[in-house]
Amino acid sequence: MTTISLNTPVRDLVLAQPAIVPVMVAMGLDGVTDPALLNTVGRFMTLAKGTRMKHIDQDTLVAALAAAGFEVREDD
Repeated sequence: MTTISLNTPVRDLVLAQPAIVPVMVAMGLDGVTDPALLNTVGRFMTLAKGTRMKHIDQDTLVAALAAAGFEVREDD
């Protein structure tokens, strides 16, 4: 299982773990499919910020990530 943090910039997550993209898209965080957006906003946007901004339940995202083989580290 790959350990990630909800506070890591989205761009860094996508570059390190490309398998996370389908999970993010399925949850409504589809900006990761736009290279220009990923390389600008993705440098400072985190999953924690994205879930708040898009009104996505963070526990639901964590469960979806776990189902895809990601363990979310608690470092808030």
